[in-house]
Amino acid sequence: MIAFGEGYLLGLSMIIFIGPVLFTLLQAAFQFGFKSGWAVAWGIIISDIVCVILSKSGAQALLQHKNYVLYMGVAGVILLIGMGSNYLLNPGLSKRNEINITTSDYLGYFTKGFLVNFVNPFVFLIWVGVSTRAIQQYGEVSGNIYLAGTLLGIFTTDTLKVIFAEKIKRILTPNHLGYIYKAAGTLLILFAVILGIRLYFY
Repeated sequence: MIAFGEGYLLGLSMIIFIGPVLFTLLQAAFQFGFKSGWAVAWGIIISDIVCVILSKSGAQALLQHKNYVLYMGVAGVILLIGMGSNYLLNPGLSKRNEINITTSDYLGYFTKGFLVNFVNPFVFLIWVGVSTRAIQQYGEVSGNIYLAGTLLGIFTTDTLKVIFAEKIKRILTPNHLGYIYKAAGTLLILFAVILGIRLYFY
């Protein structure tokens, strides 16, 4: 229980991190409501789980090959620029709401959350570090419990972000939401540039 609690607190503390996944999650919740934002949150957490599994299976050796990091990073840069450009060039808000959003729409939001997180090789690096520390400090079984707590903490903060966005959405005008849409697009492109710079110096 101690390992789980400490892992959960670590996951909660990651709420301070500001990155492309945050704005992807908030944009979905602002535009289409809680369920859409939550679909993105599920995509993010499943991506994190995959990263943990890979980091524990020895796949971290891939990070020693710069080509792997480069290819994943370039894919991340392209994805972020594409999403950011779409937000900037098409800031108009859809008239759809939670009632008429289809299952395929939710799958799209899930996929977007998964990819934005997964194609960033530095997310994988973070999980390699967390996984290694967890196993070294707690051993295999308790280390896995620590990681489970961390993942749950992250999912908790992402859910709280979606709830917050849903509450704020009710008092925002369409113009306000349009500005948020454009700001999210600008920030996603900025994160793409930052990712590109980090890849260059990696």
